[in-house]
Amino acid sequence: MPDSDIQNSAAHFVPLSAIMDQYAGQLLDYMQEHEARNVVITLQVKIEIADKKKQPFFVAVGVTFDFETPEALVDEAQRQCPHNHDCLFAWVPAHLYGSEDFGIAIDEIGVGENLQNGLVGEVIDKAAVEQAVTALAAS
Repeated sequence: MPDSDIQNSAAHFVPLSAIMDQYAGQLLDYMQEHEARNVVITLQVKIEIADKKKQPFFVAVGVTFDFETPEALVDEAQRQCPHNHDCLFAWVPAHLYGSEDFGIAIDEIGVGENLQNGLVGEVIDKAAVEQAVTALAAS
């Protein structure tokens, strides 16, 4: 892919429910079918937090090969975030897989590390993100 195409690669925003229902929870299958190198998996969920009513969250987990930074993805996730939901963004920079720089970046939104990590972890697990990244990085 020419550098200009990589820089202009768009990200597919896809609900976790679509990955679960149409691709048996396999992000890799979605990415291969749609020839998508950059995907943001979204999840709307309400979580009961101690001493509070249910709090709505919009979780967006970006899995990208062609983005050097997540800023454009964060902006779009916030734009898509429903009114009155807390937007939680996490980034999996798949192009760094196998290097010392690889890791998952999770925005801090002030609801506690355990809740944030749990929400992101649920998306990563249910969409088989780890398997997708390792398979695509190897190809």
